[in-house]
Amino acid sequence: MLDIGIIGKEKIGEYDTKYLTELIPGEEISGKIYIGEIKKRSFEKSESYEFYVILTDHETERKWVCQLVTSFYPETGNIYGENGGRVYLFIDTLNHVINKDPLNLQDSYSVNFKIFREAINNNISRVTVKAVSPVNPHAKYVNLAVINAEVKDKTTKQGTSTLKDLADKNAVIRIAYANTKENAKEVTLQNVAVELKSMQDRDEITELEFKNALKELDSLDELD
Repeated sequence: MLDIGIIGKEKIGEYDTKYLTELIPGEEISGKIYIGEIKKRSFEKSESYEFYVILTDHETERKWVCQLVTSFYPETGNIYGENGGRVYLFIDTLNHVINKDPLNLQDSYSVNFKIFREAINNNISRVTVKAVSPVNPHAKYVNLAVINAEVKDKTTKQGTSTLKDLADKNAVIRIAYANTKENAKEVTLQNVAVELKSMQDRDEITELEFKNALKELDSLDELD
C-alpha cells in the first residue's frame, strides 16, 4: 500500500469547541497543542496582534481555543510578554516545564515567534494548562499556566548527527554557524557557542534563545 500522505480523520469540525472566556480559575484543560499563526487585528482606532493556543482532546472530542494578545515586531519577528500578562505566564511556565528553568526567569520575555511556534508544534505533543486568576484586577479573563507537557519521542539526539544538520534545523544556530564561517574560523561547537554569546551581547537574540541554542549544542556534543 502506498502512503500518499492522507492523515487519519479526526472530526475536528464536530468537536465541542470551548474558549478562553469560558475558563474559570483553578480549572485544568489538557490536549494536543497547536500554536496558530500571528495575526494583526484592528479595534476602533487601535491595532494589536494575536495568536491562538489550541488544545484538542481527541478522547473527549473537546477543543479549547485560547486567544493571546501580544506586542509583535514584524522587523524582528519577535513577540513580547510583560510580567503579569497572559503571554508572559504562558511562556514562563512552558519554559519551566520543558527546560526546567526557574519561574520568573526574566522580567519580561522577547521571543522569536517563528522559532517559538515551530518548537512547540513540532516537539510537544500534549500539555495540561491551569487557569489562574490574572494579576491585573481589570483583566476580564484568566491567565494560562502550563503545569505539564509531553515532548515527542523524536529528539535532537535522534534526529541530528552533525553540527551542520543542527544548523539546518535551528534558525538561531544557523545564523551563528554562518557568522563563524564568514569570520574564517573553524566551525566547531565551541566557536558556534562563542558566536551565540556575541549575538546575545549585540541583542540579536534573547537570553532564552541563547540558552536553548546552547542546550541543543550540548546534546549534539554528547553524540561525538
